[in-house]
Amino acid sequence: MRDHAWIINMIKEAKTSGKQYAIATVVNVKGSAYRREGAKMLVDEEGKCTGMISGGCLEADVAEVAKQVLETGVPTVKTYVMDEDLVWGLGLGCPGTVEIYIEPLHAFSTSDERQASAEGSFGNQDVPTHGDSVYDAWLSAIEDERAGILFTRLDTVGSGQTPAPFRLFVPEAGESIGSTGDLSLDWLVTAKARQLFLQKNPKSASLRVPFSEEREAVVFADVYIPPAEVIIFGAGHDAVPLAKTSVAAGFRTTVVDPRPAYNTEDRFPGTTRLLTDDKNGFEPLKIGNRSYIIIMNHHLERDIEALRFSLQTEAPYIGVLGPRSRCDRILKIIEGRGDLLREERLARLHNPVGLDIGAETAEEIALSIVTEVLAVHNGHQGHFLRGKERIHQPS
Repeated sequence: MRDHAWIINMIKEAKTSGKQYAIATVVNVKGSAYRREGAKMLVDEEGKCTGMISGGCLEADVAEVAKQVLETGVPTVKTYVMDEDLVWGLGLGCPGTVEIYIEPLHAFSTSDERQASAEGSFGNQDVPTHGDSVYDAWLSAIEDERAGILFTRLDTVGSGQTPAPFRLFVPEAGESIGSTGDLSLDWLVTAKARQLFLQKNPKSASLRVPFSEEREAVVFADVYIPPAEVIIFGAGHDAVPLAKTSVAAGFRTTVVDPRPAYNTEDRFPGTTRLLTDDKNGFEPLKIGNRSYIIIMNHHLERDIEALRFSLQTEAPYIGVLGPRSRCDRILKIIEGRGDLLREERLARLHNPVGLDIGAETAEEIALSIVTEVLAVHNGHQGHFLRGKERIHQPS
């Protein structure tokens, strides 16, 4: 979840270093691989690498290609066939075919420069099709934690049509900027972006998009979605390791509890804290389809109000700590107060909460809960990997 924040920090450092940089991006994976689509690595003019795009077997060669790209200024797509015997014999990565797009990295604009670019480009028909402003718009969205997808057209790379790729940036909210080089293709990838934004955890991927009777484009969708959020109702002692584990896993984490002596920054570093137990006070919580709720107040009335509120939201996961008998009692009370509990809403309810890993301590229970949240977020069941044909789901 932190990969994109890393990109911003590295590009800012590159801008002040005085060196030239190329950026290598994994754009397509067939079979298995150590890193997935969207993974990135920076390479400076001397071939020094920052970041990883494989288990260590590709970085040296990609660095050499990156130096050539910096000399010519022309981006390229390099394909690597990762032979199973080779990579495992060397103790490196995983077998599979990996395609990597390597391009010169232009400096990330300042906030004022980006604002001027936006004022001159967004909503304007005369927008650039492959300029720094399109890339900067995507980087700006990452920096501001706004969802957006950068579409880079790969089938024209190396064709001699243009030294820079055709690009289209589609934000979840706001106007698009740039173009893929064809209006009908712009419409198709924009529609695809809207589909991806509806998913809980969309992934970066290369897309083959037919856009006329005889033409097909290869477009890489570099997806940025802000970190998913975990909302913990309750600031008891067992919530402390849960919040810590949630933050460590990359989730934005909010703790909701009215007790100022419990719900403190010292106890919950790296979190947002909301001091309330009133359902009307829950309004600052912006809960959507990427919000994951755990209810653990150890207080019956607070748990009732938290669950009533949560069931009315779009949260795909609502975990309730405690035995099933207590949760059933809470649901009966909620029904008795006039709330209609539809099956589709109850389908998101997890009780007992967490994966079955034999957890007993508060730290172990925290781990079981966060791994269950990750499983739901990633669309997995949380089973053993042993016996599975593939680890990663296909894009």
